[in-house]
Amino acid sequence: MKKVVLAIVILIIIVTGGILEDFYIHKTFSALNEKLTSLENSIINQSEDCLDKANDIFEWWEKKRTYMELFAYSPDVRSFSVALAETQGSLECEDYQNALSKCRSLIVMADNIKRLLDFNAEDII
Repeated sequence: MKKVVLAIVILIIIVTGGILEDFYIHKTFSALNEKLTSLENSIINQSEDCLDKANDIFEWWEKKRTYMELFAYSPDVRSFSVALAETQGSLECEDYQNALSKCRSLIVMADNIKRLLDFNAEDII
C-alpha cells in the first residue's frame, strides 16, 4: 500500500511539473512575441529606439533562457540567442532591411520553439 501511495505522489509531482512548465512556456513565448512584434514595427518605422528595444529583448531573453534550460533544453533556444544578437548587430550598423529580415525570422523561430517545447497530444502518440 505504501508503494502505491508513493507512486501516486510521484505521479502527481510529475504531472504538476509538466503543467507548470507548460504555463511558463506559454507565458514566456507570448511575451516574447509581443516584444518582437513591437521591435518589428520599430524597425519598419526606423525608429531611434530600435536598438534599445533589441538590447532590452536580448537581456530579457537571456534571463528567461537560463531558467528555461533547466527544465526544457533545446539547442534551438540557444540559436535563438545568436539570431537575436545578429539582429542587434544589424541595428548597430543601421542596416534596417537586414534587421527586419532577421526580426521576422525571430518571430517564426520563436513560434517554432514554442511548439517544440509545448505539450501536445502528438507527444503522447
